[in-house]
Amino acid sequence: MGGALLAVSGLALAREPKRRYPDLSAKQFETLFPATFGGWRTLPVSELVMPPESDLANKLYQHILTRTYVNEAGTGVMFLVAYNSMQINNVQLHRPEVCYYAGGFSIDISRPLVLPLGPGLDIPARTVLASGDSRKENILYWTRIGDEFPQSQVQQRIAMTKANIEGYLPDGLLLRMSVINPDNSRSVALMSAFMKDMLAHSTPAGRRMIVGVA
Repeated sequence: MGGALLAVSGLALAREPKRRYPDLSAKQFETLFPATFGGWRTLPVSELVMPPESDLANKLYQHILTRTYVNEAGTGVMFLVAYNSMQINNVQLHRPEVCYYAGGFSIDISRPLVLPLGPGLDIPARTVLASGDSRKENILYWTRIGDEFPQSQVQQRIAMTKANIEGYLPDGLLLRMSVINPDNSRSVALMSAFMKDMLAHSTPAGRRMIVGVA
């Protein structure tokens, strides 16, 4: 009996997922995303809807970076990226629909799309239109769990389970862009062009963070 218990314990230990991604300092994380690139620069102000503050939110993200970028025409893109180097079952990324609804917005559109960001680089993402008392905000975002890009909460859990079966704890990234504009098609086109420009001016480490190994 004792030998059987030891064998079971050893099997469980062998199957226990291992950590794959190291922690990053705040400075290391911030420098992965260029503050100025192409025709874009950052502004010191922001109207971003933030994840709700709570002990759980603090566990969800090791890093949250927010910026507002503006181009030469004066068009602004609000940018938020949240990251945790280790995703576990009870600590998962919040999807923006939850944050905006909690902030008093109604969710008028929430649909998946595949975002072409370059040759062979098609990112599964979501587009959201959120309406508040004084503005309509178009949001384009994706979540990355390890090398997967789940477009829903269910897919997110599947991606985590898949990584665990493969023997590792995945990292988790939420990248969100938004513009205050009621036109969904034009807003998505603008944010897509913005991200293509950012990727073109990012370091290899920055590209890996944003789009994994895609």
